[in-house]
Amino acid sequence: MIVNKYYLKYEFDEKALVINTLTGAVDFFSPEMLALLDSAENRELSDLSDVFDKDDIDLLLKRGYMFENNEGQELRINQASQIINYDQFMHYIVCPTYACNFRCSYCFEDHLLHESTQFMTDQQITDVFSAIDILHKESKLDKGLINLFGGEPLMPPAKNLVEKICEEAAKRNFIIGCNTNGYHLKAFADIFERFRDCLSVMVSVDGPEEIHDRRRFLSGGQGTFGRIHQGINELLNRNISVMIRINIDKTNINNVPELINYYHQCGFFNHPSFSVTFAPVTDHTCQGLSSTLMKGYEIAKSLIRHVPDFIELEKQKKIGLSPEMFRFFRTGMLLDPELKDRVGIISPQLVYCEAAEGKTYAFGPDNNMYACPDLVGKSEYRIGQFSPAFIKEPVFEQWRNFNILQIPQCKDCSAAMICGGGCAAQALSTYGSLDSPCCPNAERMLGDYLNELQEERIRYEEVIL
Repeated sequence: MIVNKYYLKYEFDEKALVINTLTGAVDFFSPEMLALLDSAENRELSDLSDVFDKDDIDLLLKRGYMFENNEGQELRINQASQIINYDQFMHYIVCPTYACNFRCSYCFEDHLLHESTQFMTDQQITDVFSAIDILHKESKLDKGLINLFGGEPLMPPAKNLVEKICEEAAKRNFIIGCNTNGYHLKAFADIFERFRDCLSVMVSVDGPEEIHDRRRFLSGGQGTFGRIHQGINELLNRNISVMIRINIDKTNINNVPELINYYHQCGFFNHPSFSVTFAPVTDHTCQGLSSTLMKGYEIAKSLIRHVPDFIELEKQKKIGLSPEMFRFFRTGMLLDPELKDRVGIISPQLVYCEAAEGKTYAFGPDNNMYACPDLVGKSEYRIGQFSPAFIKEPVFEQWRNFNILQIPQCKDCSAAMICGGGCAAQALSTYGSLDSPCCPNAERMLGDYLNELQEERIRYEEVIL
């Protein structure tokens, strides 16, 4: 017999909670089941049947805690890979410029990069799509997404470039997305209206006016809230899809209900093209934000408790939680009364994100190609060039074939299928190597969450008594 090494064991409510990180199974095991699991490695099935209950053996086999042979284990790992690749699309990020008119306090990009005055040329846009055609053919995937990114992609000098990018994307039947600070939305409304059937604009707004202007301000320090919402209103009046992204940490979470109320008052929630998503502020590139960051489940529970009509708005698909909220904690959420209905399918994470499996490529005005948007503008991390010729650096293939089975530190870790090897961009920023991951210690993080759930349950029972 082969025992699946990808499982975690915790004490939970005086029981043994076992989480199979490969299959997503979550079970409470008796001492007898644990003894069976501990003694099954390299023993024949007939030998185990002489000592242990057959139903227990069948359960462990069915739930993927052990396998009759190596082939059975490899089959499960291959199935995990197929789940990840199901219905996937290629993600192409085009940065017309690295310039940005904002100086957000938590931005993962160096603000020196935002001082750039360089913009892509028409020829570079042509070269970008020539590279995309090559990469898309190699991917063997049908679907594609072109995402406008930066810096800030919607800078006035980039208007013609943005139009050409949208035109080239539409020719290929790709979806078009745009991540913007929203300050110049009005200037791009005519272009976006042409492509509204395949385009969605994501605008970052971090709270009501006072809070937002403290976090997301112009390079000269001026506030941006009012002008952003004028642009949002303009796009909605043209039936262009707008999603507000609210980046959450300890400094603004208590003000979210006020912003949601503002959107009720101005009628945005009544518009079919308007929605809101919540995402945690992260520290992938080591900015020293740890004192203000929050765990995804903490944010989710706070929002559910304090945002009026959260459940109803969620049912209407007017607000939602980004997938980042569930990272590391999805299996634990099955035991959380407040979050268990939002877990969805639990699938193993062979990679931290699509950047580490060759499904994301970012292109910048420096002619460089990057595997991750967190690294754009840092030429030392490029994986190739798209202009004047398409060239792949040796690291290109390492990114494209990168997963936990290739990382020495991760391939035998029981928690690897939860964390996917951690953020590759963070590993490069910290250690300069994909083979030296910044371990998020997912086993400990999940254990801390389970301890919190037990403490909450005890407090609740004390109140009832």
